[in-house]
Amino acid sequence: MNYCFGVDIGGTTVKIGLFEETGTIVEKWEIPTNTLADGEAILPDIAFSLKTKIEERKLSEEDILGIGVGVPAPVTAEGIVNGSANLGWKYKEVKKEMEELTGLKAYIGNDANVAALGEMWKGGGAGEKNMIMVTLGTGVGGGVIIDGKMLVGNNGAGGEIGHICVNYDETEKCGCGSRGCLEQYASATGIARLARKRLAKNEDATVLREKNINAISAKTVFD
Repeated sequence: MNYCFGVDIGGTTVKIGLFEETGTIVEKWEIPTNTLADGEAILPDIAFSLKTKIEERKLSEEDILGIGVGVPAPVTAEGIVNGSANLGWKYKEVKKEMEELTGLKAYIGNDANVAALGEMWKGGGAGEKNMIMVTLGTGVGGGVIIDGKMLVGNNGAGGEIGHICVNYDETEKCGCGSRGCLEQYASATGIARLARKRLAKNEDATVLREKNINAISAKTVFD
């Protein structure tokens, strides 16, 4: 039996899955995303977690076909990231570093693009060759599949809808450095940001005032 790992790097947690090559999930878990020091510990932490799981399940490297990694940033065809607003990365050769850390073949893509590929294979887009997927989390992402292939774009930013400007009057900066991005309003961090701004603006009664204003999250707002 051959296996592969799927890794979804988020701004808060890294979600990891061990899969059979047929796509059947064997086990899933998560680890914190350490974004300190420009996120230098993120890939080593992932590599350590994968090696630990291989040892736990008494697998060999020959049993593992490879690692698929989704990153919340534009990714070039060579697996290079030229900056990630939510991870602290600037220039990062993710594919090269991941392969050096694990000794396994790694495939790197924008998280929304690879999520769209997964949906096309085993999810809501099964049987379709043209589809668009929107992902909501710490940020906002978009994945575009045309004729069964990811739309990567010239700089790896194909389908990156989270940084479309939707408010030209915004004064606060997005994590990407621009202002008025969709991500500043529709993401988990954006929803929490808007709630804190509203609470600071007036004294309207709300159950949110029972919380520490800095502890308000998107889940708190929805609850």
